[in-house]
Amino acid sequence: MINVLDSIQYIMDIKKAHKEIGFIGLGIMGKPMADNLVKAGFNVSFYARRKLIIEDMIAKGSKFLPSVSDVSKSCKIIFLNLPESKDVKNVVLGRNGLYKGLQKNTIIIDMSTICPNVTQELSNTLLKKNCYLIDAPVSGGEIGAIKGTLSIMVGGDRQKFLKIKSLLNTLGKDITYIGKSGSGQIAKACNQILVAGTMSAVSEILILADKLKCDKTLIKKALMGGFAKSKILEVHGERMIKNNYKPGFTSKLHLKDMIIARNLARKVGLKLMGANRSLQLLKQVKKSKLSNKDSSIIHKMIIKKSK
Repeated sequence: MINVLDSIQYIMDIKKAHKEIGFIGLGIMGKPMADNLVKAGFNVSFYARRKLIIEDMIAKGSKFLPSVSDVSKSCKIIFLNLPESKDVKNVVLGRNGLYKGLQKNTIIIDMSTICPNVTQELSNTLLKKNCYLIDAPVSGGEIGAIKGTLSIMVGGDRQKFLKIKSLLNTLGKDITYIGKSGSGQIAKACNQILVAGTMSAVSEILILADKLKCDKTLIKKALMGGFAKSKILEVHGERMIKNNYKPGFTSKLHLKDMIIARNLARKVGLKLMGANRSLQLLKQVKKSKLSNKDSSIIHKMIIKKSK
């Protein structure tokens, strides 16, 4: 059994030996995560395609690698943070993907939000090379990624999780091991249902307050002092009040997550009414060509429906 001290020692040994940690997927969430690993003293090697990202990462002390397969040849711990299931599959198993250069006992930590069955398939494939996939999707948005306060939901081999847990502490403050491979993704689907539903409720109370000629900012302040307090009310309520939908998490990605949640429910014969309503709102955002805005833009769709 691996305990907390063993995990800390394992991570300290990585630092002392200047071993490289790989990172692929340097977007809104991945970039600040990688930055936090660098700040914590880890040697981060990365693959990216955007010139500005490459230049910034190099300037902060990271090492650019020219291909995905070079990452697996150089690193035995690799982080992924990619948009969709197909992207993760392509990076792991595609031509010149990670699988080609994998070293024995490599641990891939996938912080993307993808279908649980894809996670399980990839995990089984990696086991053939004595390598491991830990699914570790996150919640907390861009702010949480920057501050290193993400909630991380983990599935996969428990012993491998315990081995890298103190590394995850660099990125998040709430790290929960859920269970077998794919369990982290199931937890994230539940999270996304709750986030979307709560955003809808926040939108409706702000619309009501406005219609009744009450100060929305003061309503929000009052509600933050009681049982209604939530991160969604705090962060997304502020976005709605200020009409500022600069993406911390895009509507496009939230729609993808809600489709995953719907499919999971269908698989076990459930109809989730609230989740389905959120899914329809996000589809309307897509039709309105606003998918690259923050997912809290569903507020605009709810305003239209409320009239």
